[in-house]
Amino acid sequence: MKFNRFFAFLAAASLVAFTACEKEQKEDKPEPAPEVKSDACKLTALSLVAGGETIEGFVYEDDKVVEVAYMPDQYAALANATAEVTVSAKATVSPDPSVAADYTVEGGVVFTVTAEDGEHKAEYTVVLKEAEFNVKCQLVWEKTFGDLGVSAASFGQANVGFSGTNFVTRNLEVLDLTGAKVGTLNVDGVAGAGAEGFALSCMTNDHAGHLVASIALTAEGAPAPNSDSASQSKIYVWKNGWDKAPELFYETSEGNVSLYMSAGGDLTGDGIVNVITPGRGATTMFHTFYTTAGAEGYQWAAFNTQYVSNDGNWGQMVSPASGKISGDFVICDSQGNNNGMMFYARHGYEDLGADVALNGTVLDDALAEGGGTNQYGNYSTGHARAFTLNGTSYVCACSSGWPCTYVTIQTLNPEDESHYLLRTQVLATPAPVSCSAYCHDEATGKVYILVSAQSESPMMALYEIITEIL
Repeated sequence: MKFNRFFAFLAAASLVAFTACEKEQKEDKPEPAPEVKSDACKLTALSLVAGGETIEGFVYEDDKVVEVAYMPDQYAALANATAEVTVSAKATVSPDPSVAADYTVEGGVVFTVTAEDGEHKAEYTVVLKEAEFNVKCQLVWEKTFGDLGVSAASFGQANVGFSGTNFVTRNLEVLDLTGAKVGTLNVDGVAGAGAEGFALSCMTNDHAGHLVASIALTAEGAPAPNSDSASQSKIYVWKNGWDKAPELFYETSEGNVSLYMSAGGDLTGDGIVNVITPGRGATTMFHTFYTTAGAEGYQWAAFNTQYVSNDGNWGQMVSPASGKISGDFVICDSQGNNNGMMFYARHGYEDLGADVALNGTVLDDALAEGGGTNQYGNYSTGHARAFTLNGTSYVCACSSGWPCTYVTIQTLNPEDESHYLLRTQVLATPAPVSCSAYCHDEATGKVYILVSAQSESPMMALYEIITEIL
């Protein structure tokens, strides 16, 4: 009995000792230091995403201002843009930059960057500034049809157009920007394709790089050997590239509606195809087919040039600078009595009588002697290719003299200080029929103008237009 009491005493003593030791250990363990949250609240980078383009901003930390330099043709899209921002680690930003906002509002858009500690904050104002830039045009190459491996069968009223960044000739050859052949145009489903004498009547492309081509056919559906034998016409658009079958855009059995064609905008959204109606007269009418984003098919409008086309000249054409009929157009009019070509700018298709007569330039006295009205050449062939770059409308004006082709790239406002992007250049091809095509390379931001001087010794020239942000 005494033995059991002794062991019970020892057990109790041990428990007391253990408890005391544990308590002592707990009391000796230091309390964890309180977590220190970051007070950093800087916005270190910001870009605006508008209209599919990303525009980087410059952060002025001292002023808490982010300056975004935009090009003129980007401004409209900035009214509904999202932002991509980088802020200090663990900081947050409000409002949510991924939510679209109008960055064109007066005073700019304010973002608040809040540090992790929730106490330190900084406000940054995003403001827009029109970028300072310089545009220059330079020759990339001049090559004969032989150099390019293009047959003389490509001779025609307008024998070249772009599909993406590749250009296509009238006899279906596809070449890249270096002039190397890359394939053959897919003409599956095109009326008359494969038949003897088949050729594209006229070629162009919209500003988005969709090839457009017309076909002239006889009443029996065979390729028309000449304009007089054509009694029906079809227009096709290659919306999915030159190697895919095209879509039928327009067809008529009321004569040759296939010549002096031009296109603008984006025919998968807001776009235009302009083509002359059959016949000649004191006032010339064009079919204007225009598409609208989100709508199927096209709408029709009449474009009356108010210029004579039965005075012995070889025709007229109208080229849109954009995809909207309210936008700018260039009228190319061949004048009678060997007065050569004349180019007019019209700001909207309904502005009759408001045309602005454009002026060409001369290089020397020899060129001046061969110049027609306004120095565009004294031979009654020509071609207009209008386009918009950095918010400014331009035209590549092609005209001819008996010994050469003249190429001038200029704005539609003769009063501009920098009216001429490319002062008149000469391509030495005797008695030529000239045309041009437009290409915008989205990967590089460069614009290309391809001029085809078609004659007994045909050649092509490629010009590169570069926009440099200053």
